[in-house]
Amino acid sequence: MEKSNLGTKKLGLFLITVLSISLFSATASGDMQENPSTIIDYESPKLFVPNDIYILSKNPIQVDFKVEAIDNIDGRVQVQCDKISGATFKLGKTIVRCETKDSVGNTNRASFVVTIGYNIVQIPSWVKQPTTLWIENSIDDKTYAKTMGFLIKERLIHIPFAKSPNYSESEIPIWIKTNAKSWIDNEISDDEYSIILQWLLNRNIIQL
Repeated sequence: MEKSNLGTKKLGLFLITVLSISLFSATASGDMQENPSTIIDYESPKLFVPNDIYILSKNPIQVDFKVEAIDNIDGRVQVQCDKISGATFKLGKTIVRCETKDSVGNTNRASFVVTIGYNIVQIPSWVKQPTTLWIENSIDDKTYAKTMGFLIKERLIHIPFAKSPNYSESEIPIWIKTNAKSWIDNEISDDEYSIILQWLLNRNIIQL
């Protein structure tokens, strides 16, 4: 009788032990699934640099710019550039290269160009062909503005501009077409016509 009771107690203790281990394993497994201790991050931070900067100047000049980077895990992360904002830039074109890295080593790189000079306007002579078609009303204002926007965006036309559009207009004023005709006839220079293009950009008539 005593042996029977002893066997029953041992069996009960064994079952309790097995059940406890099973419950502990299940709980531990659930905790690991819900709260992983290690997050695998393969995504590089997003790096934001300014568009190419053009400044009219006959001398080297200080240039301010803003760069920043956002990581999906770390949030804002530090950016290192080979030129700092507020540095003095020489005449001509300078490529500013920037790099950022998150806490696990994912990197991202980007660059932009700072151009300092007085004669930095570059409008190829063949651009006068679509301008002539526009003056002759063979293409409308919208088509001409879209064409010029594409050429400027693709850097086939280089003009200095840095302002964001402060308001929008839908039509090109007649005086613009008069000045365009003067440019076609070589009565005004490329630099003077670039001011007209900047005017159209700043009013969002030409869009990039």
